[in-house]
Amino acid sequence: HVPSWSWPSAVTPRSPMLWTVLVSAALSVRATEFEYLKVANTFVIGVSSCGTSSLFETLVKSPEICAPKDEFGNNIKAPDSFSLPWFWTRQKIDDMKEKFSSCRWDQRRLDSTETYSTKAVVPQNIHVLYNEYGLDPGQIKFIMLIRDPLERAYSWYKNGVNKKLSGFNVTFEEKIEMEIKQLNSCQSYAKSHGITEDVHVWAHCSEKFLNHDRELVFPGMMATALKYYFMFFDPRQFLIIPLQEYHDNFAAVGKRIAKHLNLKDDTALKQDSYETKPEIQLPAIPESLLHSFQTEYTQMAELVKKTPSAFFRVMEQPSFHAIKESVNASRSGRQPKLLSNQQGILEN
Repeated sequence: HVPSWSWPSAVTPRSPMLWTVLVSAALSVRATEFEYLKVANTFVIGVSSCGTSSLFETLVKSPEICAPKDEFGNNIKAPDSFSLPWFWTRQKIDDMKEKFSSCRWDQRRLDSTETYSTKAVVPQNIHVLYNEYGLDPGQIKFIMLIRDPLERAYSWYKNGVNKKLSGFNVTFEEKIEMEIKQLNSCQSYAKSHGITEDVHVWAHCSEKFLNHDRELVFPGMMATALKYYFMFFDPRQFLIIPLQEYHDNFAAVGKRIAKHLNLKDDTALKQDSYETKPEIQLPAIPESLLHSFQTEYTQMAELVKKTPSAFFRVMEQPSFHAIKESVNASRSGRQPKLLSNQQGILEN
């Protein structure tokens, strides 16, 4: 345990210059503590079927980034160190230090767990525990790949069907309707008990929907998840990249990632071919279900407008008509163009 400390009032230096020197030294010690403890300072907080695995393989190719290692020296993609209640997560800190023990002090240490953006307890744990250990949560960097929620849902549904996962022995429409009904029930319960703000309702329901690897709707609430993270961390600590841009425009994306992580060599980031380009043909979907996804598009557009610096590309909000047109385009074999491929402005 590395204790935090402050000057007692009785011994506070009276000289402004001396005070400046001492504060600078304290901040230096705080930064050194962060490196000494060797815990993650870079997080990929993705969602299943959004390219998280590909991004992990891309990042670890850089000699300036270090992943946790298992007992055989192999990279651990998803250490999942912060998803449990804080008193259990606290015990994982020592385990995390051991897994990062081979990392150099000047490397960024990577935790790439794809369920982190679906669990409210994660940002809570990171913020509370890092402060408890005398670390500055403001030094952490986050990266997230986002994907059109309807497109992501169908892609994950196909994955579940192919792997014969439980709960996927129904049609896509039936599974979506069932999950929306469960989500509406959870949201109604939360609001009936005085939880009114969307982010807090989302946090409440994140504890109820525990099988995130089997769900289509809740993991797609990426805008609300990001808003919740922004309650604990500055949006400037985030880089949010549409999956389509990651695949189609990696030269620019790689440079932006390197800048975000303060990497010296942006040429070391080579796009991994782990995941194929996201092209998907959507099935027939009733308008009632399309309306259910409209809220997510609206909230993401509002978030982009409020915190544009956190996004690789400033995206326009697709109208409901555009959503229907995208579905029709996909069904006819053309690539859908929603959140993943909007006209916009490249940031920085």
